[in-house]
Amino acid sequence: MPNFDICKPGLLGVAALSAAAGLYAVYKLSQKPARPPPYSASSVAPKPDGKNDREVFMQVYEQIRADILYDKADHPRDVVKWIEEMIDYNIVGGKMTRGLTVIHAVRCLKPELLEDEEMCFRFCALGWCIEWLQATFLIADDIMDDSITRRGKPCWYKVEHVKMNAVNDILMLEALMFRVLRMYFKGLPYYADIMDLFHDLGYDTTAGELCDLITAPIGQVDLDRYSMEKYNHIVKYKTSLYTFCLPVIGAMMCCGITDAKRLESAREFCCLIGEFFQIQDDYLDCYGDPQVIGKVGTDIEDNKCSWLVCQALLIADEKQTAFLK
Repeated sequence: MPNFDICKPGLLGVAALSAAAGLYAVYKLSQKPARPPPYSASSVAPKPDGKNDREVFMQVYEQIRADILYDKADHPRDVVKWIEEMIDYNIVGGKMTRGLTVIHAVRCLKPELLEDEEMCFRFCALGWCIEWLQATFLIADDIMDDSITRRGKPCWYKVEHVKMNAVNDILMLEALMFRVLRMYFKGLPYYADIMDLFHDLGYDTTAGELCDLITAPIGQVDLDRYSMEKYNHIVKYKTSLYTFCLPVIGAMMCCGITDAKRLESAREFCCLIGEFFQIQDDYLDCYGDPQVIGKVGTDIEDNKCSWLVCQALLIADEKQTAFLK
């Protein structure tokens, strides 16, 4: 008969460790919150009809938020709590123009797709990914510009318990954005194209931000660097591409529109809309009511290459130019 000497210390130690590991695994699972229900028609508001778009969009946010927080539940509770506060503080609260543009674009392209509840959810999820990207740019922009308020409340890095932790939060938000894309789009025919679109336009936007920063370094005034040509370049790459091209072209891809000429035409048209949008934003930065626009404008004091300054330089005489400097 085989000699099963289970009383040997080595075997007892292995058995004890195995039992402890099993108990610990059970404990950890008991600490993890219940998984939120997967997307279904009953968990989403009525399909968007042009009047309830914002309501539908916000309900999808709640589902995405629940999925993300569950996905992060293996981390310590204070980490999950931080992520929860961080996304709620920075993602929601704006006009949601970029995210809702996805729904508007689909309504123009293939409105029948909005009748499909699963497709409707994905369109909203795509819109929220753009809002996620927007949040990363806003946090970074506020830090670089030393801004005070954003959307009527202190900038995230100005919150007492946050400060420069906001830099890590920028990276976290970007990582979460790509995680959301993977959660809801992986396996679809256009998944790779959507991912490439976010990578490409994300790069273009940061390059546009860099052009803005080195054209108008903080504390340095060199109006010789300013021109409408430089301004238009900054607007295209810093604002137009991710604000209008990303939601429209993303919607086109999800609708099965892949013709390169049509996508390029949409890109050119969206850049023109972005130019108008940024000119209006520059005007409001100077003359808008902070209570209405949700921020205290600093473009002039920060020596930004704004539309107002570039236009002034076109018509100013030597004395007026010297005054601007």
